[in-house]
Amino acid sequence: MWWRSAALACGRGSLPRRLYNAHLAVARVRDIAETIERIAPTPLSEGWDNCGLQVGEPAAAANRVLVALTPLDEVFDEAEDKGADFLLFHHPLIFDPIKSVNTGSYPGNLVARALRRDLAVYAAHTSYDAAPGGVSVALAEALGLRGPFEIVSPRGELRKLVVFVLEENVDAIADALAGEGAGVIGEYTHCTFRTPGTGTFLGGETTDPYLGERGRLEKVEEIRLEIVVPAHATRRAAAAAVAAHPYEEVAFDLYPVDGHPEGCGYGRVGALPAPMTPEELTEHVASSLGFSARLVADPERSIERVAVLGGSGGSFVAEAAASGAQAYIPGDLDYHDALLADSLGLTAIDAGHAATELPSLEPLARRLAEMVDVPVEVSWMRR
Repeated sequence: MWWRSAALACGRGSLPRRLYNAHLAVARVRDIAETIERIAPTPLSEGWDNCGLQVGEPAAAANRVLVALTPLDEVFDEAEDKGADFLLFHHPLIFDPIKSVNTGSYPGNLVARALRRDLAVYAAHTSYDAAPGGVSVALAEALGLRGPFEIVSPRGELRKLVVFVLEENVDAIADALAGEGAGVIGEYTHCTFRTPGTGTFLGGETTDPYLGERGRLEKVEEIRLEIVVPAHATRRAAAAAVAAHPYEEVAFDLYPVDGHPEGCGYGRVGALPAPMTPEELTEHVASSLGFSARLVADPERSIERVAVLGGSGGSFVAEAAASGAQAYIPGDLDYHDALLADSLGLTAIDAGHAATELPSLEPLARRLAEMVDVPVEVSWMRR
């Protein structure tokens, strides 16, 4: 395969080789998987995708993480050379449902290899594409775009969490919820609404009420605390509220609201440091990413505002044009995508699938290393 030989030709120094947490060990597979969920929540992934832990025992020890774009034999070789037993890929090893495992061909050969070597395999694909600080943010930063970045195609859902609590405890619970990503509206955090009211309860014989006595109807002045929560964070947020609440039994409501969580979605729109022609922008993309880029739609114009989308982005041409961007830079633009872009007056540059995703691996490794106590490293493979 041409791309495999090209990847090998790039050499082991093609990507920055930073090893994070080299002095630390040991975590469990489940600990690392749960941490990745905070960075790239699986509820943000598409229904056709397959994100999450694909091979491995959650309770097993994990001593080192290797982050790579695609599950390939060479990455498994590298993992064994370096003693990495947790492989974090962007592209899934197991994509479609498996009816049988043919160990003589892909992906069965790598599934079998992972099982033989006790390797955990995790995929953060469209979950990382749509996550705050995910693939497209890294691409925008690699191209030197200036923010604040806008999202091309928002993803995710919102919930409203309502907790009833004593006024003396309301700030502690609000802080606990904010720590789980609740209460974010635009550039504001800790956003809540608080309404006083009267709560009533009558404890049974086995209860131990925080206030009052069991067997007697109590009336207590409480605060109704309302806060928005990303749907993917509701379980953690509710658990944080319960943990911070003084009551034996915590009353809370959870219901859907319109909108999308802040920062969740595909693609980002930002500004170039200086205006460029389509040809200049194509050269800038190629030099910034280290791969050739192809200008596929070339309305003659000066470009200042650019939309980018890491990975396959042909289906988002219309949304990129609607964002007000003058140019669109994804991977995998075909003939009809180019025609649509041209008809919408949008300069389009196909920067390649892998080229637009590779810049996101280093930030992913760095963020993971800040949250788990094992060494984390990015693979040298550029595919």
